Amino acid sequence: MRVLAVVLLLLLTAMPAQAATGTYVRLGHFSMDQARVDATLDGVKLGTLDYAELYEYRRVEAGEHVVDFRTAGADPGSPVLRSVLVQAGAGKAYTVIDIASSMKVLEDDVSLPPNGQARLRVINAGDAEMDLLRGSVFVHRNVQATSTTGYVVMLPGSDGLQVLPRGKDSTTLEATLEPGGVYSLLVSARRIELRTDAKGAEVVPGGGQETGFGGMAGGWDWLTALVIALIVGVAMFSVRGRLFRFG
Repeated sequence: MRVLAVVLLLLLTAMPAQAATGTYVRLGHFSMDQARVDATLDGVKLGTLDYAELYEYRRVEAGEHVVDFRTAGADPGSPVLRSVLVQAGAGKAYTVIDIASSMKVLEDDVSLPPNGQARLRVINAGDAEMDLLRGSVFVHRNVQATSTTGYVVMLPGSDGLQVLPRGKDSTTLEATLEPGGVYSLLVSARRIELRTDAKGAEVVPGGGQETGFGGMAGGWDWLTALVIALIVGVAMFSVRGRLFRFG
């Protein structure tokens, strides 16, 4: 019984923890006046963003952060093209984009959607007003050009997302919304892309849509699995020894 109690205790401590908290910022370039921009965060250059490109989330400290965009290839000491101050709260996530030649700071709602549902918003960086349908149901109506929407709660599933821009051909993106997933649909003159902001209330740094999401957000990593296997092996060896002694 003593061995069994120890095994149960270690198994419980090896269970995956709740989603890690932290403060996150990611940068995107969606203003058509520049093909490429150099992006800096708090004076540190992160790289060069092409039009319609969105970086992955970066973990930062809560507090004030300055995002600067310069023309690609410009001297680091040259005047900035655009700049914005981000007041980042603890445990929050933000998307900072330039759109219509100005900077916007979007607070990303990465909390767990209710009742196993999903959450979706639109960043419309295109030059036309648009509607978004899923199947035959409107998700967002009259989304103005170079604007963003709030999140809406949706049922999970694999129905196509249909973008209907005014005066242009419609485009359907085949995509799966997972239970507990939070998504941003990026619409631009270059492409339409679905980015995963969070899953199970945990930020997805890579932003890629993942498959196989189940009821246990985060899962067990290989190290946890190895520890559990060792614990079970020790327990079985101990029980076997007792059987030999008393058999």
